[in-house]
Amino acid sequence: MTTTTVARRANAVPSDPREHARAIAEAVDEAWHSRYGGSRIEVPMSVVAALALVAREASDADQLDRLGEAAERLDPEGFWLLVQRLWCEFAALRPDLNPRTKHLWYWIDEEPDETTQRAIHAVGQAALRRGIFGRWGADGWGDTDLLGMLLQTMKSHGGRKGIGQFLTPESVTLLLGRMVAPDEGARVLEPCAGTGTMLLGAAQAMRENGLDPTKCEWWANDLDPLAAALCAVNLHLWGLGWRVVVGCGDGLQDAWMHEALRDRQVAIDEMQAAWRQAMQIVAVRQLLDLPTPESDLERAMRKARPKPPPPPPPAPASSTFDAEAAYRQGRLF
Repeated sequence: MTTTTVARRANAVPSDPREHARAIAEAVDEAWHSRYGGSRIEVPMSVVAALALVAREASDADQLDRLGEAAERLDPEGFWLLVQRLWCEFAALRPDLNPRTKHLWYWIDEEPDETTQRAIHAVGQAALRRGIFGRWGADGWGDTDLLGMLLQTMKSHGGRKGIGQFLTPESVTLLLGRMVAPDEGARVLEPCAGTGTMLLGAAQAMRENGLDPTKCEWWANDLDPLAAALCAVNLHLWGLGWRVVVGCGDGLQDAWMHEALRDRQVAIDEMQAAWRQAMQIVAVRQLLDLPTPESDLERAMRKARPKPPPPPPPAPASSTFDAEAAYRQGRLF
């Protein structure tokens, strides 16, 4: 880990996680709109969510720093390819959440135009400079709602009012969640979850009481597809385990529960089929001894590697070394 990286992390990561989340959200909002990113705010939120997921899964801070430095050297096209790869890996890791998180990564199926790529790159650089990799591991983003803060920052008041969306302050939802304090094995149901902050409060209360939140069932729903997608990512960031179901529908009716459970199972079955097909392709390539082609992302990462320093000039041969001239110039030899 370089000295520059250590200094950047120390300066970029406030001690208060909520203030850290606010700083990232404001920097991302400014980067997106100053680069003509447009009204599709799910795109910058997708970038931030992908980087936060990487930090959550990291087991080594130095490895994360190396990835951060490599990401900073990528050009806009290479950075977009990196975000695409991160979401593909998360889709394979958590297929049960794909029906909801798809609203965040659907845009990677088609290559964005040059302007959007530059805006995506600017968002990623802003998040990295603000220290999104400064909190890592299972507890990195487990104590605050980074994505909820980002949603509040990027979504205009008029846009929220147009769909009847009025966001409850995080401090209030955390307190309400703490008041629930479920026991292990309980089913926690939140039909109007937003980005899931109330569930975070309940999980925090469980951990403070020495209980394991992964032994509960967590059911969350929101009418807004973007909020539901961010909630699904949050449930993984906060370490609530695999017994989670996230819906997107009318919370006043129970139809969303049946639809969410059905969509969850379909997504798991589809990913299992894709894994079987991938393993067959790998087996065939190994049997035929075919080389693995270099991907576009690997090519971009290779180009972004820093060039090695030039070798030092060779020492002068003894036959050409003028000791008297060196002495007159004050050089030691």
